[in-house]
Amino acid sequence: MKRFFLKLALLIVPTALIFLLAPVLVDPFNVFHRKAVRRNGVEPNENFIKTAWVLDNRDKFDSFVFGSSRVGALHVEHIEGYRAYNMTYSFGIPQEHLDNLRTFLKAGVKIRMILINVDEVCCAIDGSEHLSDPMHRPYPSDGNFLSFYSMYLKPEIVLQSLPVIMKNRQDDEAEWRRNFYERGWWIGYDMDTGFSFADPLGAAIPDGLQYYFYPAALDALRETAALCRENGIELIVFTSPMFSYQFRLSASAGYLDFLEQLADVTPYYNFSCINGISSDATNYLDPSHYKAQVGDLILNRIFREDKSVHTADMFGEYVTADNVGQVIAALREQLGVQP
Repeated sequence: MKRFFLKLALLIVPTALIFLLAPVLVDPFNVFHRKAVRRNGVEPNENFIKTAWVLDNRDKFDSFVFGSSRVGALHVEHIEGYRAYNMTYSFGIPQEHLDNLRTFLKAGVKIRMILINVDEVCCAIDGSEHLSDPMHRPYPSDGNFLSFYSMYLKPEIVLQSLPVIMKNRQDDEAEWRRNFYERGWWIGYDMDTGFSFADPLGAAIPDGLQYYFYPAALDALRETAALCRENGIELIVFTSPMFSYQFRLSASAGYLDFLEQLADVTPYYNFSCINGISSDATNYLDPSHYKAQVGDLILNRIFREDKSVHTADMFGEYVTADNVGQVIAALREQLGVQP
Protein backbone atom coordinates (compact mmCIF):
# COMPACT_ATOMS: atom_id res chain seq x y z
CA MET A 1 0.00 0.00 0.00
CA LYS A 2 2.86 2.38 0.88
CA ARG A 3 4.45 1.69 -2.47
CA PHE A 4 1.16 2.53 -4.20
CA PHE A 5 0.89 5.90 -2.43
CA LEU A 6 4.53 6.63 -3.19
CA LYS A 7 3.96 6.01 -6.90
CA LEU A 8 0.80 8.11 -6.76
CA ALA A 9 2.71 10.95 -5.12
CA LEU A 10 5.48 10.71 -7.74
CA LEU A 11 2.80 11.12 -10.39
CA ILE A 12 0.73 13.85 -8.74
CA VAL A 13 3.50 16.12 -7.43
CA PRO A 14 5.29 16.68 -10.78
CA THR A 15 1.93 17.19 -12.48
CA ALA A 16 0.90 19.73 -9.87
CA LEU A 17 4.22 21.53 -10.22
CA ILE A 18 3.78 21.76 -13.97
CA PHE A 19 0.32 23.23 -13.55
CA LEU A 20 1.66 25.75 -11.05
CA LEU A 21 4.89 26.65 -12.82
CA ALA A 22 3.67 26.75 -16.43
CA PRO A 23 1.63 29.96 -15.99
CA VAL A 24 4.60 31.61 -14.28
CA LEU A 25 7.20 30.49 -16.81
CA VAL A 26 5.12 31.03 -19.96
CA ASP A 27 3.51 34.15 -18.49
CA PRO A 28 1.72 35.39 -21.65
CA PHE A 29 0.93 38.83 -20.21
CA ASN A 30 4.35 39.32 -18.58
CA VAL A 31 3.03 40.04 -15.09
CA PHE A 32 5.58 37.63 -13.56
CA HIS A 33 8.35 39.03 -15.80
CA ARG A 34 7.53 42.69 -15.33
CA LYS A 35 11.20 43.67 -14.86
CA ALA A 36 12.25 41.96 -18.09
CA VAL A 37 9.25 42.09 -20.40
CA ARG A 38 9.40 39.67 -23.32
CA ARG A 39 8.02 40.38 -26.76
CA ASN A 40 6.10 37.13 -27.09
CA GLY A 41 3.32 38.18 -29.48
CA VAL A 42 0.76 38.68 -26.70
CA GLU A 43 0.08 42.24 -25.61
CA PRO A 44 1.47 42.62 -22.08
CA ASN A 45 -0.57 44.02 -19.23
CA GLU A 46 0.95 47.48 -19.58
CA ASN A 47 -1.13 49.12 -16.87
CA PHE A 48 0.31 46.77 -14.26
CA ILE A 49 3.86 46.56 -15.60
CA LYS A 50 4.33 50.28 -16.19
CA THR A 51 2.82 51.28 -12.85
CA ALA A 52 5.09 48.82 -11.04
CA TRP A 53 8.08 50.08 -13.05
CA VAL A 54 7.47 53.68 -12.00
CA LEU A 55 7.10 52.61 -8.37
CA ASP A 56 10.41 50.75 -8.61
CA ASN A 57 12.03 53.90 -10.06
CA ARG A 58 10.34 56.73 -8.19
CA ASP A 59 12.93 59.37 -9.03
CA LYS A 60 13.34 58.49 -12.71
CA PHE A 61 10.35 60.43 -14.10
CA ASP A 62 8.59 63.64 -13.10
CA SER A 63 5.84 63.71 -15.74
CA PHE A 64 3.50 61.19 -17.34
CA VAL A 65 1.35 60.74 -20.43
CA PHE A 66 -1.87 58.85 -19.74
CA GLY A 67 -4.23 57.48 -22.37
CA SER A 68 -5.27 54.51 -24.45
CA SER A 69 -3.10 52.86 -27.10
CA ARG A 70 -3.63 55.94 -29.28
CA VAL A 71 -1.13 57.96 -27.27
CA GLY A 72 1.45 55.32 -28.13
CA ALA A 73 2.45 57.75 -30.89
CA LEU A 74 3.65 60.44 -28.46
CA HIS A 75 7.44 60.42 -28.23
CA VAL A 76 7.94 61.81 -24.74
CA GLU A 77 11.64 62.46 -25.29
CA HIS A 78 10.53 65.48 -27.33
CA ILE A 79 8.84 67.10 -24.33
CA GLU A 80 11.56 69.52 -23.31
CA GLY A 81 12.15 70.38 -19.68
CA TYR A 82 10.49 67.24 -18.29
CA ARG A 83 11.53 63.68 -17.57
CA ALA A 84 8.40 62.22 -19.08
CA TYR A 85 7.20 58.63 -19.42
CA ASN A 86 4.39 57.37 -21.64
CA MET A 87 1.98 55.25 -19.60
CA THR A 88 -0.08 54.27 -22.67
CA TYR A 89 -2.04 51.04 -22.24
CA SER A 90 -4.80 49.80 -24.51
CA PHE A 91 -8.36 50.84 -23.67
CA GLY A 92 -7.11 52.92 -20.76
CA ILE A 93 -9.86 54.96 -19.11
CA PRO A 94 -9.85 58.08 -16.89
CA GLN A 95 -10.66 56.14 -13.71
CA GLU A 96 -7.62 53.91 -14.22
CA HIS A 97 -5.41 56.95 -14.86
CA LEU A 98 -6.73 58.49 -11.64
CA ASP A 99 -5.96 55.30 -9.71
CA ASN A 100 -2.43 55.23 -11.16
CA LEU A 101 -1.90 58.87 -10.19
CA ARG A 102 -3.09 58.25 -6.64
CA THR A 103 -0.81 55.23 -6.38
CA PHE A 104 2.19 57.28 -7.52
CA LEU A 105 1.49 60.10 -5.11
CA LYS A 106 0.92 57.72 -2.20
CA ALA A 107 4.29 56.11 -2.95
CA GLY A 108 6.03 59.49 -2.92
CA VAL A 109 6.59 59.96 -6.66
CA LYS A 110 7.25 63.67 -7.28
CA ILE A 111 5.12 64.72 -10.26
CA ARG A 112 5.34 68.03 -12.10
CA MET A 113 2.98 67.45 -15.03
CA ILE A 114 0.54 64.91 -16.43
CA LEU A 115 -0.81 64.84 -19.96
CA ILE A 116 -4.14 62.97 -20.30
CA ASN A 117 -5.78 61.93 -23.55
CA VAL A 118 -9.54 61.46 -23.76
CA ASP A 119 -11.60 60.30 -26.72
CA GLU A 120 -14.79 58.50 -27.67
CA VAL A 121 -13.43 55.06 -26.86
CA CYS A 122 -11.91 55.46 -23.42
CA CYS A 123 -14.97 57.34 -22.17
CA ALA A 124 -17.42 54.72 -23.46
CA ILE A 125 -15.87 51.76 -21.65
CA ASP A 126 -17.20 50.28 -18.44
CA GLY A 127 -14.09 49.87 -16.31
CA SER A 128 -15.51 46.90 -14.43
CA GLU A 129 -14.99 44.82 -17.58
CA HIS A 130 -11.22 45.13 -17.17
CA LEU A 131 -11.25 43.37 -13.80
CA SER A 132 -11.81 40.02 -15.51
CA ASP A 133 -9.57 40.75 -18.50
CA PRO A 134 -5.93 39.60 -18.04
CA MET A 135 -4.66 42.00 -20.69
CA HIS A 136 -6.30 45.09 -19.20
CA ARG A 137 -6.65 44.33 -15.49
CA PRO A 138 -5.51 47.46 -13.62
CA TYR A 139 -2.66 47.65 -11.15
CA PRO A 140 -4.05 46.57 -7.74
CA SER A 141 -3.98 49.98 -6.08
CA ASP A 142 -5.76 48.44 -3.08
CA GLY A 143 -2.70 46.25 -2.44
CA ASN A 144 -4.51 42.97 -3.08
CA PHE A 145 -1.79 41.31 -5.14
CA LEU A 146 -2.95 37.82 -4.21
CA SER A 147 -6.23 38.36 -6.01
CA PHE A 148 -4.41 40.00 -8.92
CA TYR A 149 -1.86 37.23 -9.52
CA SER A 150 -4.39 34.43 -9.01
CA MET A 151 -5.99 35.34 -12.35
CA TYR A 152 -2.71 34.66 -14.16
CA LEU A 153 -2.15 31.26 -12.55
CA LYS A 154 -4.98 29.67 -14.50
CA PRO A 155 -3.66 27.02 -16.95
CA GLU A 156 -6.27 27.98 -19.56
CA ILE A 157 -4.59 31.37 -19.99
CA VAL A 158 -1.40 29.60 -21.04
CA LEU A 159 -3.22 27.20 -23.36
CA GLN A 160 -5.11 30.01 -25.08
CA SER A 161 -1.93 32.04 -25.63
CA LEU A 162 0.47 29.30 -26.72
CA PRO A 163 -0.50 29.32 -30.43
CA VAL A 164 0.31 33.04 -30.63
CA ILE A 165 3.54 32.68 -28.65
CA MET A 166 4.74 29.73 -30.73
CA LYS A 167 4.30 31.69 -33.97
CA ASN A 168 5.96 34.84 -32.67
CA ARG A 169 9.40 35.76 -33.98
CA GLN A 170 11.00 39.06 -32.97
CA ASP A 171 14.64 40.05 -33.58
CA ASP A 172 14.57 43.52 -31.99
CA GLU A 173 13.45 42.51 -28.51
CA ALA A 174 16.32 44.24 -26.66
CA GLU A 175 15.65 47.58 -28.32
CA TRP A 176 11.88 47.19 -27.88
CA ARG A 177 12.32 46.38 -24.17
CA ARG A 178 14.65 49.33 -23.63
CA ASN A 179 12.13 51.71 -25.18
CA PHE A 180 9.31 50.13 -23.14
CA TYR A 181 11.03 51.05 -19.88
CA GLU A 182 12.76 54.28 -20.85
CA ARG A 183 9.98 56.01 -22.83
CA GLY A 184 6.87 53.84 -23.02
CA TRP A 185 5.62 54.62 -26.54
CA TRP A 186 5.09 51.84 -29.08
CA ILE A 187 4.53 53.59 -32.44
CA GLY A 188 7.83 54.34 -34.17
CA TYR A 189 8.40 56.72 -37.07
CA ASP A 190 8.91 53.85 -39.50
CA MET A 191 5.66 52.05 -38.60
CA ASP A 192 3.18 51.81 -41.47
CA THR A 193 0.34 49.36 -42.04
CA GLY A 194 -0.63 50.62 -45.48
CA PHE A 195 -3.99 51.83 -44.23
CA SER A 196 -6.18 53.43 -46.89
CA PHE A 197 -9.74 54.63 -47.20
CA ALA A 198 -11.08 55.43 -50.64
CA ASP A 199 -13.78 57.90 -49.61
CA PRO A 200 -13.48 58.87 -45.92
CA LEU A 201 -15.82 61.86 -46.09
CA GLY A 202 -18.48 60.15 -48.19
CA ALA A 203 -18.64 56.89 -46.27
CA ALA A 204 -22.04 56.11 -44.82
CA ILE A 205 -22.68 56.33 -41.08
CA PRO A 206 -24.66 53.39 -39.66
CA ASP A 207 -28.22 54.38 -38.80
CA GLY A 208 -29.06 54.67 -35.13
CA LEU A 209 -25.44 54.45 -33.96
CA GLN A 210 -25.13 55.57 -30.34
CA TYR A 211 -22.38 55.38 -27.77
CA TYR A 212 -23.00 55.51 -24.06
CA PHE A 213 -20.59 57.93 -22.44
CA TYR A 214 -20.23 56.91 -18.83
CA PRO A 215 -20.59 59.79 -16.36
CA ALA A 216 -17.79 58.06 -14.43
CA ALA A 217 -15.34 59.26 -17.09
CA LEU A 218 -16.10 62.92 -16.42
CA ASP A 219 -16.24 62.28 -12.67
CA ALA A 220 -12.77 60.73 -12.76
CA LEU A 221 -11.40 63.65 -14.74
CA ARG A 222 -12.97 66.07 -12.25
CA GLU A 223 -11.28 64.22 -9.37
CA THR A 224 -8.01 64.16 -11.29
CA ALA A 225 -8.14 67.92 -11.79
CA ALA A 226 -8.78 68.44 -8.07
CA LEU A 227 -5.95 66.07 -7.12
CA CYS A 228 -3.56 67.91 -9.41
CA ARG A 229 -4.50 71.26 -7.88
CA GLU A 230 -3.94 69.89 -4.38
CA ASN A 231 -0.48 68.60 -5.28
CA GLY A 232 0.72 71.42 -7.51
CA ILE A 233 0.71 69.25 -10.65
CA GLU A 234 0.21 70.81 -14.07
CA LEU A 235 -2.69 69.04 -15.81
CA ILE A 236 -2.97 69.04 -19.61
CA VAL A 237 -5.93 67.31 -21.25
CA PHE A 238 -6.27 66.72 -24.99
CA THR A 239 -8.44 64.75 -27.39
CA SER A 240 -7.40 62.37 -30.17
CA PRO A 241 -6.96 63.49 -33.79
CA MET A 242 -9.14 60.69 -35.09
CA PHE A 243 -9.28 59.84 -38.77
CA SER A 244 -12.05 61.94 -40.34
CA TYR A 245 -14.43 59.01 -40.83
CA GLN A 246 -13.94 57.89 -37.23
CA PHE A 247 -14.61 61.43 -36.03
CA ARG A 248 -17.82 61.67 -38.07
CA LEU A 249 -18.86 58.28 -36.74
CA SER A 250 -18.24 59.37 -33.16
CA ALA A 251 -19.92 62.75 -33.61
CA SER A 252 -23.05 61.06 -34.93
CA ALA A 253 -23.12 58.95 -31.76
CA GLY A 254 -22.93 61.79 -29.24
CA TYR A 255 -19.21 62.59 -28.99
CA LEU A 256 -19.75 66.34 -29.40
CA ASP A 257 -22.04 66.32 -26.37
CA PHE A 258 -19.24 64.72 -24.39
CA LEU A 259 -16.76 67.38 -25.58
CA GLU A 260 -19.16 70.09 -24.52
CA GLN A 261 -19.49 68.65 -21.01
CA LEU A 262 -15.73 68.11 -20.76
CA ALA A 263 -15.11 71.87 -20.94
CA ASP A 264 -17.04 72.31 -17.68
CA VAL A 265 -14.62 69.89 -16.01
CA THR A 266 -11.29 71.12 -17.38
CA PRO A 267 -9.87 73.13 -20.30
CA TYR A 268 -8.45 70.93 -23.04
CA TYR A 269 -6.82 70.89 -26.45
CA ASN A 270 -9.18 69.49 -29.06
CA PHE A 271 -7.60 67.60 -31.94
CA SER A 272 -10.86 65.85 -32.89
CA CYS A 273 -11.96 67.66 -36.03
CA ILE A 274 -11.85 67.49 -39.81
CA ASN A 275 -8.87 69.07 -41.52
CA GLY A 276 -5.99 68.24 -43.82
CA ILE A 277 -4.37 66.03 -41.21
CA SER A 278 -7.40 63.97 -40.20
CA SER A 279 -8.57 63.54 -43.82
CA ASP A 280 -5.25 62.11 -45.02
CA ALA A 281 -5.12 58.33 -44.55
CA THR A 282 -1.32 58.37 -44.83
CA ASN A 283 -1.22 59.97 -41.36
CA TYR A 284 -2.78 56.87 -39.78
CA LEU A 285 -2.01 53.25 -39.04
CA ASP A 286 -5.76 52.56 -38.90
CA PRO A 287 -8.89 54.69 -38.30
CA SER A 288 -8.04 54.97 -34.59
CA HIS A 289 -4.24 55.19 -34.37
CA TYR A 290 -2.30 58.13 -35.76
CA LYS A 291 1.37 57.94 -36.67
CA ALA A 292 4.30 59.25 -34.65
CA GLN A 293 4.67 62.18 -37.05
CA VAL A 294 1.18 63.35 -36.04
CA GLY A 295 2.12 62.79 -32.41
CA ASP A 296 4.95 65.30 -32.88
CA LEU A 297 2.46 67.83 -34.24
CA ILE A 298 0.35 67.38 -31.10
CA LEU A 299 3.31 67.95 -28.78
CA ASN A 300 4.40 70.97 -30.81
CA ARG A 301 0.94 72.50 -30.56
CA ILE A 302 0.69 71.93 -26.79
CA PHE A 303 4.20 72.81 -25.67
CA ARG A 304 5.51 75.27 -28.22
CA GLU A 305 2.59 77.57 -29.00
CA ASP A 306 0.53 80.06 -27.03
CA LYS A 307 -2.53 78.11 -25.85
CA SER A 308 -4.77 81.11 -26.50
CA VAL A 309 -3.99 81.12 -30.23
CA HIS A 310 -6.87 80.15 -32.51
CA THR A 311 -5.80 77.63 -35.14
CA ALA A 312 -7.28 78.10 -38.59
CA ASP A 313 -7.91 74.38 -39.12
CA MET A 314 -8.96 73.81 -35.47
CA PHE A 315 -6.06 71.40 -34.92
CA GLY A 316 -5.44 71.66 -31.20
CA GLU A 317 -8.03 74.34 -30.50
CA TYR A 318 -7.79 75.29 -26.82
CA VAL A 319 -11.27 74.79 -25.38
CA THR A 320 -12.56 76.36 -22.18
CA ALA A 321 -15.94 76.81 -20.54
CA ASP A 322 -16.04 80.28 -22.11
CA ASN A 323 -15.51 79.29 -25.76
CA VAL A 324 -16.84 75.71 -25.90
CA GLY A 325 -20.14 76.85 -27.45
CA GLN A 326 -18.36 78.43 -30.41
CA VAL A 327 -16.00 75.46 -30.81
CA ILE A 328 -18.81 72.89 -30.84
CA ALA A 329 -20.78 75.05 -33.29
CA ALA A 330 -17.74 75.19 -35.60
CA LEU A 331 -17.32 71.41 -35.39
CA ARG A 332 -20.97 70.89 -36.26
CA GLU A 333 -20.50 73.20 -39.23
CA GLN A 334 -17.51 71.10 -40.35
CA LEU A 335 -19.71 68.03 -40.19
CA GLY A 336 -22.70 69.72 -41.81
CA VAL A 337 -25.02 68.81 -38.96
CA GLN A 338 -27.54 70.87 -37.02
CA PRO A 339 -27.40 71.38 -33.23
